[in-house]
Amino acid sequence: MSESDGPKRRKKKSEDPQAEPVQQGEIPGNAPPVEKTPVSNPWHSPAEESAQRRSARMDDVLRQRAMRARSPFRMGSSGMWGLAAIGVVSAWLISTSLHVLPANHSGIVTTLGRYSGQLAPGMNLTLPWPLQQVSTRETGREQVLMLPDKEAETLMLTRDGELIDVRSLVRWKITDLKSFTFAVPDGEAALRRLSDSAIRAGVAEFTFDELRGGRRQAELQQRVIGRLQRVLDAWKAGIAVSGVELTAANPPARLAETFKKIDKANEDARKNHEAAVAYAARIRYSAETEANAFDKAYQLYRIAPGVTRERIYYETIERVLRNNQVVIGNAGTGVSLPPPPGEKPAEKGGQ
Repeated sequence: MSESDGPKRRKKKSEDPQAEPVQQGEIPGNAPPVEKTPVSNPWHSPAEESAQRRSARMDDVLRQRAMRARSPFRMGSSGMWGLAAIGVVSAWLISTSLHVLPANHSGIVTTLGRYSGQLAPGMNLTLPWPLQQVSTRETGREQVLMLPDKEAETLMLTRDGELIDVRSLVRWKITDLKSFTFAVPDGEAALRRLSDSAIRAGVAEFTFDELRGGRRQAELQQRVIGRLQRVLDAWKAGIAVSGVELTAANPPARLAETFKKIDKANEDARKNHEAAVAYAARIRYSAETEANAFDKAYQLYRIAPGVTRERIYYETIERVLRNNQVVIGNAGTGVSLPPPPGEKPAEKGGQ
């Protein structure tokens, strides 16, 4: 076999693009274009050739997908769901792990429901929920508890068996947040019930007039503060009571008009009593003044009786004539004297 007939020679001939078959009777230069068909490689199996063709088309597919990935408006549903999941997880981590507490606030940290520490004012980091949970509370400021919390009548029984409507307020603050959180289920509600009970016990130790008139309200407030603080310390509630104030102590609403009349009668009696006391004081002062003057005159009389008698006589005449009209004239001069008081004037020409 010659060199030109070898396999390599045949390969070159088959791969030569210029070697096109020419039909009989046709001129090669004027032949119409013939559609080319892919030439198979004799050195590769048909399966390898199909894999190469697929890899070439795979490059185009990957290039198109990369162009789609660069555009945010052509993102698929799976990419959108992935970004949404990342955003939700980030928000959950930030909101449950980062805690910023303002001034006068403290936080209680619980790990799986158990106490694990406290947070101070400022920025704090914890494990995310539900591993750790934080509850914050204002601790540095004094708080006010109104009793009752609504515009309702609160009747309490006094020592003398009367009913009185008492309104009060309790000033308190948290001294230990851990004890306040775990000692009782609801510290503020427990304080409200305890304050109402202590005030009722204190009201039962005083009479109606003592509380309504305000004479012993300060004593009642001190008793209520002491009773409240003793119970709270026994509970270890972490609460300090700084003050209790009675804002109102009125009779029942059904007896309001009756007590208004009673108050008016008491006010009139008080005014009359004050007027009587003032009148008695004036009479006493006048009597004491006259008695002192008589004592002085008696002392002078004992020293010089004659002189004292003349002085008393002149003072008496002066006092008598001070209020009467007196005309002094010579007898026989024709001066007419005015008639005495109570008599008609004499007729003209009479003596």
